[in-house]
Amino acid sequence: MSLTPVRPKAVRAAAVWNAKTERWEDGPYWFDQRAADAAVSFFGDHLRLTEGEWAGRPFLLEPWQEHDIIRPLFGWKRADGTRQYRRCFVWVPRKNGKTELAAGVSLLALLGDGELGGQVYSIAKDKDQARLVFAKAGAMVNLSPALSDLLQTFKPSIYCAELNASFKPLSGNPTGKHGLSMSGLIGDEIHEWSSGDLYTFVHQSSVARRQPIEFLISTAGQRIGFGWEQFEYCLKVRDGVVEDPETLVIIYAAPADADWTAEETWKAANPNFGISVKPDYLRAECQRAQESPRHENDFKRYHLNIWTEQAVRWLAMDRWRKQAGPVHWSEMAEANAGRRCFGAVDLAATTDLAAQLLVFPPDDQVEKWRFVPRFFVPAEAIANRVRRDRVPYDKWAREGALIVTEGNVVDYDFIKTQILADAETFQIQRFGFDPFNALQVMIQLQGEGLPVEKVRQGFLTLSGPSKELERLLLSDMFEHGGHPILEWCASNVAIETDAAGNIKPSKSKSTERIDGIAALVSALALATSDEDGGPSVYQSRGLLIL
Repeated sequence: MSLTPVRPKAVRAAAVWNAKTERWEDGPYWFDQRAADAAVSFFGDHLRLTEGEWAGRPFLLEPWQEHDIIRPLFGWKRADGTRQYRRCFVWVPRKNGKTELAAGVSLLALLGDGELGGQVYSIAKDKDQARLVFAKAGAMVNLSPALSDLLQTFKPSIYCAELNASFKPLSGNPTGKHGLSMSGLIGDEIHEWSSGDLYTFVHQSSVARRQPIEFLISTAGQRIGFGWEQFEYCLKVRDGVVEDPETLVIIYAAPADADWTAEETWKAANPNFGISVKPDYLRAECQRAQESPRHENDFKRYHLNIWTEQAVRWLAMDRWRKQAGPVHWSEMAEANAGRRCFGAVDLAATTDLAAQLLVFPPDDQVEKWRFVPRFFVPAEAIANRVRRDRVPYDKWAREGALIVTEGNVVDYDFIKTQILADAETFQIQRFGFDPFNALQVMIQLQGEGLPVEKVRQGFLTLSGPSKELERLLLSDMFEHGGHPILEWCASNVAIETDAAGNIKPSKSKSTERIDGIAALVSALALATSDEDGGPSVYQSRGLLIL
């Protein structure tokens, strides 16, 4: 396969190149070499880099930064001498120096045009993110003797008294922003923006400016929302589907069909590969990604600039299938009779699948965790699911993997009877339920003496056991007997992640039913936080060191 990365088109429909005269001709725009040279010189002569091994060094643009971005952005002019490009999108993976570049552009926008009353703004998903570019710009000012004489750095702004111009970060919503008159705009990490409201508001405030400039820079994200809409628009501009001569589009990304584990792919996607993008770091991240689909999508988005689907497949199914263990699922209950266990049910569906999971921690008899699942479905749901969705409920029912109850809704009484029967067979220490949908059943079970308790379905409760399931999978520390429905649920499950990095299974983002995994995570929540005086899981099998 020929590796052809999505490379930027530094000049979009500006003019026609005449090979004989070696000049641009017959176009509505012209290239101002002096303006391009001045923009490049501004970085090297007046700016200093702010972090790591390069801190304090002159900001000498890398070739891709100079020739793909800065020269065309500041060099191409209209007939009246103003800039051709009013906005520039740069899509580039992480660690390629995009924040430093954006900070430099912000100062050039503030000073380069000599515009009285200039207003440059940094926006992002929230004010903290917007302050990242602003803070780097302030550091650059403080490191530059020439800029320190021209600019004053304050907590809320960078101010130029000579021009009465300023650079400020804005919060993530347009409330209270009336009276703006934007001359320059830095937009950071567009893929994270929940909407384009603030951008639209600030963009429209530039109507009175002669040549406003917008510099929008981001990595890839999920194929949803404002960021994805903007990226799709950029593709149309880059490919000539949409004629937008005011927009310069720069995209560095690996081809979607490239081998994402190959170093040549990393080089193609990262223009600063070997400089700020360290090969050893990418190798370590790639190894981590190969062990977890969750991290695979992160690696593709953040380091290869490949947009991924909203739903993130969670569990590596090749690893899952290798952990069936020596006991077949049909014999798993009998093999674990009398053992200590923890359980949970997932009863979210009333007309489809319901699940009960028992998890058995390692002990003196068995070195690994074992799972005993039970799945229930109303009889009248089987034919429809087989015909409409081609889910083999009928086959699973014949094999005994699926328990069929009468009627067209889940029979909670039948499930309750099964749970009580299991309580006679196993030593159930704690049994969990989601109070939202199974409260009545659990009250009845409590009346029968079963040690039931609530398992909340938020990040705080489920992140720990979800990550524990990941660790057990990567460490080959459980046996599931090859149960076909539990495997099906595992292949369907996607996760959602909050801002703090907590995770949990997501029914709304998953491709199909995940009831078995939802119940499994709830049961693990009880097992890994057991306080009933039984032996600790970690005492019996030791700590997992990954």
